[in-house]
Amino acid sequence: MVKHILVPLDGSEYAEKALDFAQTLALATKAHISLLTVIMRFGAVLPNQRQLEASSHAHITEYLHPIRDMLARNGLDVSAHVDFGNPADAIADFARQESVDLIVMATHGVGSRSTYALGSVALKVLQIAPCPVTMKRVVEPASRHRVTSQERLGSSLSTVSASAPETSP
Repeated sequence: MVKHILVPLDGSEYAEKALDFAQTLALATKAHISLLTVIMRFGAVLPNQRQLEASSHAHITEYLHPIRDMLARNGLDVSAHVDFGNPADAIADFARQESVDLIVMATHGVGSRSTYALGSVALKVLQIAPCPVTMKRVVEPASRHRVTSQERLGSSLSTVSASAPETSP
């Protein structure tokens, strides 16, 4: 029995294509849905890392809460979460720690439009997830006006990251 569904979202319209299936399944099984956005964290500590993380967390929260609220208005038990780190690892860790029964995600997210059957995060989640994973196949463009998740979440993410000193290769 499915009691807890995890839906990873990266801010892209592609990733959001998994929401319809997750909603339908949750309504049928009365399962809880956890929405999770993972913000990439690199190994090196940046001088403005706390400011970047605070800004990123605020923008992701602005992105997730309307989705959470819409699902709740449809009669679902839903929560929204933000984590930092490697997306696939963070998704699998969340699923393990929160006893998730099923991960529902799109085959592609931010990278989209790949010629490969699965995006790199989706493929790794399939390999390391502690529970079954259902993939919503994404083959069509998200919309006529393709925007990046960063553009959808707000330009201050790029403003904060641009203030970090650049290193030359």
